[in-house]
Amino acid sequence: MAAIRPFKGIRYNQSKVNFLGNVITPPYDVIDNEEQKRLHDLDPYNIIRLEYGETHPGDDSENNRYSRARETFNQWLNDQILFPENENCYYLYEQEYTYNQVNYSRRGIIAALKLTPYSEQVVLPHELTMSGPKADRLELLKNLRTNVSPIFTLFPDPDQQLDYFFSAINTDKPLLEAKEPSGQTHRLWAITSSDLQEKLTTYLRPQPLLIADGHHRYETALNYAGNQNSQKDPGSDYILTIMVSMKDRGLLVLPTHRLLSGLSQSQKDKLNRIIKNEFKLISLGDPHQLDRNYLLKEINKASLDHYGFGLITGRDACILKPLDNGSEKQLPVELLHERIIKPLFDQGEKSIIVDQEMISYPHDHNTAVDEVITGYADAAFILEPVAVEQVLEHARKGKIMPQKSTFFYPKLPSGLVLYNMDLS
Repeated sequence: MAAIRPFKGIRYNQSKVNFLGNVITPPYDVIDNEEQKRLHDLDPYNIIRLEYGETHPGDDSENNRYSRARETFNQWLNDQILFPENENCYYLYEQEYTYNQVNYSRRGIIAALKLTPYSEQVVLPHELTMSGPKADRLELLKNLRTNVSPIFTLFPDPDQQLDYFFSAINTDKPLLEAKEPSGQTHRLWAITSSDLQEKLTTYLRPQPLLIADGHHRYETALNYAGNQNSQKDPGSDYILTIMVSMKDRGLLVLPTHRLLSGLSQSQKDKLNRIIKNEFKLISLGDPHQLDRNYLLKEINKASLDHYGFGLITGRDACILKPLDNGSEKQLPVELLHERIIKPLFDQGEKSIIVDQEMISYPHDHNTAVDEVITGYADAAFILEPVAVEQVLEHARKGKIMPQKSTFFYPKLPSGLVLYNMDLS
């Protein structure tokens, strides 16, 4: 049973930070070095200084980006750049965005979520994690004792009650509104009524929560809480989350394709042997002359009927359908990793997780195809997006999908509201 509770959020002081869109950021895991610098330069109070600070020459165990994040956080609290709420709140959240010239609105609930081991089947993972990001997030958590960015969770919402909670407040007057230069708009409303808070807590209690984004942060927080004395430090048993209904009309899942680059000739030969032995190949012709809309339609049919996917090489565009998908049917992304990626690289953990030098993960099929036909990549595997219902079904069975199997677009921002363990 999911246990959530209201909390005293920490927010930016809008009398001192005029343009909220300049101080929030994407989560750390999608910020590269160039974007990190841009965000640092954008505003002196940008949350990047807490979420993903820069490293400096001469950094050591005492003076580093984590210690600087702690000093900056304390200074901002002292200067009232950031301030804590006077009372415990749940927050309603709305994120407006545009994708492919279509406008969307995604809504959710912000709460403090009780950390529970995956084995209890309350909070469900669906992707593999790596040790590196968890070590980084643990150091930040130790220094701040604060969640700067929320994890993104999904709940089934069988009665579609999220609309009720939005209608129960004055949605014309948000607590804050942040408009990003990218065009995204974020709004928050606080739920302070004890009656509404209890109804929300009760409604979410029996529902499983699927982690859409934030596996590393969740596992890090679970690890940190396990090393604390829960009686003396109850605040460490919770993590900041935004919970979105699986029925939300603005919930968008993008495909994540696989692009292989830098293959040796022996790897190319091995790839051809694997495909010949494991898959039925249906050629669509020269990739330079490919009708890409037709490609997507054929991939969609193959995915639904045979768990297939597309393959683009410099000489051919084709559909791959497994010769045998076994008694326990696997999703296309699972088949790809188990039948092709893993045996092709055969490097233990790397073959299952990621080799950044040889595998990249574009979300746009045109980008993937172009990389191959221009010679910058050796092969592209084009996949259908995985349906949310399929992800939940797999998670409930205890199945873990390959990393980067899903991409919930857009990412949730860091900095709208923070959860501090010592304010619980």
